[in-house]
Amino acid sequence: MRLRRIDIESWGSPVAKLYGVRSLPLLWLYRDGEVVARGTRDVVDELNALR
Repeated sequence: MRLRRIDIESWGSPVAKLYGVRSLPLLWLYRDGEVVARGTRDVVDELNALR
């Protein structure tokens, strides 16, 4: 598993706008380069299903 942390300077920063960051933490889970879950609850559910 890889974790990536991206610091944004403000909600109006180019990075925040590019990725649609509106709240923190923002979690996305990828499998084979595709997003399979977005949001804390969905990501945790996907990870728990891997057990």
